[in-house]
Amino acid sequence: MPGRNPNNDSPMGRIIMTRLKEMERSQAWLSRQAECAVITISFIVKGRLRPSVELTQKIAQILGIDPEILLSARTERLWHYE
Repeated sequence: MPGRNPNNDSPMGRIIMTRLKEMERSQAWLSRQAECAVITISFIVKGRLRPSVELTQKIAQILGIDPEILLSARTERLWHYE
């Protein structure tokens, strides 16, 4: 499919998943901490959803990541699924 991300991930998603693995935590844990749906975190990781600046900052704080790193990854091109 044109525009499809074959790795099913995003720059932000790779950062989030790397940090979750380091912390030995899950996407479900992150969703509870961020007070959002698990599917929201899943879509962010897969590059199917670009979170708001506020949610991006909240995720960064929860994961102990410099918010600027996630905010710059947030601006990377989203993959579109048709």
